[in-house]
Amino acid sequence: MILSLKTLRKYEIHSFRGRWLIQFFRVSAVLLIYSFQGGGPALAHIIPKENLHPVTEAYRRSVFVLNLNPIAWDVVHRDAKTIAGYRSSIGFGEKKALGENYDARAVFRELTRDVSAICLHHLSNAVALFEEPEQAIEEVKKAQAVWMAFSEFLQKTDPDGYFRLGQSWLGMANALGSRGLLGIGAVEADREGFNRAAKGVIDYLESNFGKNYEPPKNGKLAPFPVNSPTYKPKARFALRLPPGNNINKQIPRPRQILNMASRGVDESDTPLIAVGDMAFDSAFIYGEPMRSIGMSCNSCHNKSITNPNFFIPGLSQREGGMDVSNSFFAPHANNGHFDPIDIPDLRGIRFTAPYGRNGRFASLREFARNVIVNEFNGPEPEPVILDGLVAYMNEFDFLPNRYLEKDGRLANETTPEARLGEKLFNKPFSQMGGMSCASCHIPSANFVDHKRHDIGSIEGAGSTGKDGALDTPTLLGILWSPPYFHDGSQPTLRSVVNWFDQTYRLNLKTGEIENLTAYLETVGGGTDPYEDTPYYLDAEMEEFYFFISAYEFLAEKNLLNAIDITFQTIALEIRNHKWELQDLQYLPVMEKMADVMDEAHAANQSGNFEQVREKVAEYRALYAENKEVLK
Repeated sequence: MILSLKTLRKYEIHSFRGRWLIQFFRVSAVLLIYSFQGGGPALAHIIPKENLHPVTEAYRRSVFVLNLNPIAWDVVHRDAKTIAGYRSSIGFGEKKALGENYDARAVFRELTRDVSAICLHHLSNAVALFEEPEQAIEEVKKAQAVWMAFSEFLQKTDPDGYFRLGQSWLGMANALGSRGLLGIGAVEADREGFNRAAKGVIDYLESNFGKNYEPPKNGKLAPFPVNSPTYKPKARFALRLPPGNNINKQIPRPRQILNMASRGVDESDTPLIAVGDMAFDSAFIYGEPMRSIGMSCNSCHNKSITNPNFFIPGLSQREGGMDVSNSFFAPHANNGHFDPIDIPDLRGIRFTAPYGRNGRFASLREFARNVIVNEFNGPEPEPVILDGLVAYMNEFDFLPNRYLEKDGRLANETTPEARLGEKLFNKPFSQMGGMSCASCHIPSANFVDHKRHDIGSIEGAGSTGKDGALDTPTLLGILWSPPYFHDGSQPTLRSVVNWFDQTYRLNLKTGEIENLTAYLETVGGGTDPYEDTPYYLDAEMEEFYFFISAYEFLAEKNLLNAIDITFQTIALEIRNHKWELQDLQYLPVMEKMADVMDEAHAANQSGNFEQVREKVAEYRALYAENKEVLK
């Protein structure tokens, strides 16, 4: 029998079992959602924070981080303290803190044993409290919340065991009985049934993760149930981001200015740019785990600007940055040391060569290929994908700034403080070898010099290392993309000024620091940096329609893989954004449009190109018919 939450709520007032069943189905629904997220792209544009037990959250994050190279031991240490603290709070006594000589396998073993012991502790309490059903069910709920630390691993590697355990959890709830509704439908408690159900979970945990647990000596550190008779050692294990991550796009959405649009060009007449726009939003140009996670260029560079909220524990030192040479996204290109960089703003990127924080790429095309292949494990991209990405990014324009003249000088209506700051910006300092700020950030050249300089903000690899030389970043738009420096170590523009003052002993007075900061804020400003509406679906749907405008161009050149990526990307993006509908009665329309793209993809894969054309026409007709309500 299938029970709805609405039906179960009838029991909630009168029965602790009803309340437990509601909780169980909620947990099951969450697990179902995350099972899809683990094996395929994320299912929501805004992914909510998981509401996990603190032990579960700490354990999952530790498992993720312990598999990185290098390991962010500060993260593991904090999470180990969380687990040890909970362990102590339920009467297990103090746990020795991690020492200085860390061993990933040993730490993982102890954390796994601890989590299993905590879960078993709550289950044992539930068995002992059987005669007090309200207390017993609370202990069962705590046990299940901790068991979820293992559940995402079990459902992939031991699906049969995972199903059996699900029956055991539900069996415990049923065995506690129910008073029924107004005395009708009462169910007597069943101690034997409760013990039997509890034993199923207890035996599984003790056998696979108990006090004698030892992880496999080779391979990924994860709680694989190797002693389960239904364990599948060859099962594909989907990679997921750890709790505490945030890859959501920022709201309000940044204002994007495309050169062609500001010139009045019809976007549908620019098929190569349409391909690039699609690729910029696509997880399918990359390899795993980018595809499963559903990340794209747009995840870090939302509408071409920095995503200031982006954060992945173990890979990010602070929000808005990440180590892009890590072992998670591209093991083959891992450089073995933790070197996170601040996510750069891509506005005006055609003016700011060379590329990469250390300027190691002369061309934007070379840089884009490296991101796909060597940072995010993608296949060698088709030339049309790279051509499109470069064409699209070359359209990114700076924000208009009414306080700047065309040659980069301040306009007359700027503040007196900013004008005084401009004089300081152009003043040569003997402490900097006679150079001024403007020597590198040349106002008439979009505040760049296309060179690399070692300003002392990064240590070299050794006494003769040259790793300190970094690309000169533009100052245009920087007010909207904190923090600053290659690693995001400076939170504000004032702190940047203070850093130069202290590092080079410029001896700036307080007023001079304020004036120079005012100048940077004026240069780095711009008109309307964010869109003034919380509703973006109509703009997103229009953009997806723009993606498909390249179909005839791609079909004429027989670029079947690029067509596949286009259809897959549109289908995923529609599903990601459909919950943004203001009027949910039109959900079926969006689902239909996504389904049509799936059908077009399947037809393209099978070589039925007539059907592909029909599906493209059907999609365009659906959009034209419904564009006024899809908002």
